[in-house]
Amino acid sequence: MSKVLVVLAHPHTDVRSLSMEVYEKFIEEYRLQHPDDDIIIRDLFAQPFPAMDNTTFIAIAKQHVGMELSKQEDQLLSTRTAWLNEFIEADKYIFVNPMYNHFLPAELKEYIDITAVARKTFRYTPEGAVGLLHNKKAIQIRATGGTYHNDVPHGEFEKNFDAPYLEMMLNYYGIRDVEHIYVEGAARHRDQTEEIVNQALKEASVAAKKF
Repeated sequence: MSKVLVVLAHPHTDVRSLSMEVYEKFIEEYRLQHPDDDIIIRDLFAQPFPAMDNTTFIAIAKQHVGMELSKQEDQLLSTRTAWLNEFIEADKYIFVNPMYNHFLPAELKEYIDITAVARKTFRYTPEGAVGLLHNKKAIQIRATGGTYHNDVPHGEFEKNFDAPYLEMMLNYYGIRDVEHIYVEGAARHRDQTEEIVNQALKEASVAAKKF
């Protein structure tokens, strides 16, 4: 049995979400293929979030030098530790997000900041940082209105930083098996929306069976 952590970095809306639509197909097929797996949903837009702000930095600094923490600071660091341990203990990761201005939603970037902890997800060595999370895998399901990867005509290529950054950070942690399902171009090619979605749904069904 595997522990699967789903990281939903998507706002809640009544408007059709292509990334969530493809995710729902993926997770439906995954449950059919892996009925005994433990699936944990971490919804970054719905759950209280221990952001990296002034309060957090002060609490971390106080903890580092052994100073007494306030009740609020203790609760904050306890929550961050729980989120970090949840991430470390997972065997598989499913990230679901739209692209915002060529990058990740801020909530997902802050989540990565929570998990990027020396001696927990990576460690420093004389040769550089080494990941500590091994034999794990991840998949990202991401929708964009334009086309950001694959073969597009010269001059039309738009920079995509979100997927490479996420994969780079996962690699940094030692997670090398990383896949992506891209739902791209539905806004640019509105007449092809259903074709684009159906192709992504097929990819999701296939990917879920082997994930």
